[in-house]
Amino acid sequence: MTDITTGEPREAKPRGAVSHQPTRPAVPRWMPFLLVLGLMGLAVRHGFRPLGDPDTWWHLRLGAETWHQWDLTNPAPWTRFATEPWVATQWLPEVVAGRVDHLFGLPGVVWLFCAGLVLITAVLYLVCRGEADILAAAVATFVAFFGMSATLTPRPQLVSFILLLIVTSAWLRTARDLRPRWWLIPVSWLWACSHGMWFTGIAVGAAVIVGLVLDRRARGVTALKLIAIPVSGLLVAAMTPIGPRLLLSPFTVGGITQYITEWAPPSIHDLSPAATAVMIAVVAIAWARGHQVAWTQIALLMLATCWALVSARTVTLAAAMAAPLLAGALQSLAPDTAEGVGWRERGVLVAGVVACLATVALLLPGSMGTPANVPNALNASLDRLPPHTIVFNDSTLGGWLLWRHPTLEPVIDGRTEAFPKSHFKSYIRTSQVRPGWERFLQTTSSKYALVEEDSPLAAALDERLHWRSLGRDAGYVLLTAPD
Repeated sequence: MTDITTGEPREAKPRGAVSHQPTRPAVPRWMPFLLVLGLMGLAVRHGFRPLGDPDTWWHLRLGAETWHQWDLTNPAPWTRFATEPWVATQWLPEVVAGRVDHLFGLPGVVWLFCAGLVLITAVLYLVCRGEADILAAAVATFVAFFGMSATLTPRPQLVSFILLLIVTSAWLRTARDLRPRWWLIPVSWLWACSHGMWFTGIAVGAAVIVGLVLDRRARGVTALKLIAIPVSGLLVAAMTPIGPRLLLSPFTVGGITQYITEWAPPSIHDLSPAATAVMIAVVAIAWARGHQVAWTQIALLMLATCWALVSARTVTLAAAMAAPLLAGALQSLAPDTAEGVGWRERGVLVAGVVACLATVALLLPGSMGTPANVPNALNASLDRLPPHTIVFNDSTLGGWLLWRHPTLEPVIDGRTEAFPKSHFKSYIRTSQVRPGWERFLQTTSSKYALVEEDSPLAAALDERLHWRSLGRDAGYVLLTAPD
């Protein structure tokens, strides 16, 4: 470690280093751990509800079809309008969720979602615990969970959040002992099979290595060994069943992010960005009060800050990366050094995870098998439509139509990268009943529409084109063109 002001070597251990000397009475020391167990309960409560995320449905269908066909070269040719090359970057958790759906139905998928939330909570605490004592780690876990909360939905991205926490913690340990953790290479391969945000782990490794070079701690062979890990991570990502085209997949959403809500700029008025901003601010203030901060930590905080500013979706990545930094910063304000994680603490944490998942399995009601926020009462009418019928649909219902009514062809769904930009523009123009809106209905040969019943389009179809209603449910109306 070097002093960033003088460049001279220092003997002091980095802030957040783990000591094995107990400094607090046993009872008070364990009390903050109850906060973590309570947070697990909140996580279960968040997931213990019927599935209603619009993208969950097409992920389930893709997982089921991948299991039966194992063809990832041209995935999901479900609708004639999805003409752009599309890479199935999330096929592994999709297959797992698809099998759970096949074997246990939607209640099983609800359980799987709850399991993901509980695991995120446990891993988040262990990562923070590696940098601080129980109190600081529990507080950091609590704040970070709310910083990550906006995108904790039943989708494969949960895998990214878990792996990002693990990878960040591993690189922080490498920053302390300079040991290359080669197991991060197969983790990169697993991550590349699980979600499109796999490259964030590579970015974390690169940031830490740059920091170590600036700290003058990684030189020569040591630096080359560390650099080999993220470079190898890129290579193995190109060796997944998707092939080298996976390396270009992060750039495919650039032209359509303006049409996607979760890619919009974050708002400080929302809970997740606000909590993440507080985390980053507390870390910066705590560091400003000290005398020395390693460039590795500065690089990670800068990377987390960039993710926090990019979009609402990437705020979760920022919170995950900032969590161990926050724990270490809070620990630096305490007079005592942190104790290591003992077997009893790990045992209680594992018992809490098992208890939560067992409780969910025992209490899951049959009502969890009914999708939420969709017009289930219209299923019979939709089932009667001929195969390959084109339906102009509300964008939030595209995935559900693909899953529940696989013979129909919605004009839009959650696979945003699969549709041309011009298609998005025309769809939005029609949805907003802007000049020329009828043309899109004609070019797509849409004779049915499933849209919000109070939307401008529903009124225009009824009053101007005299489409008639076939039924209403959950705030949506199914309309058909006149004969």
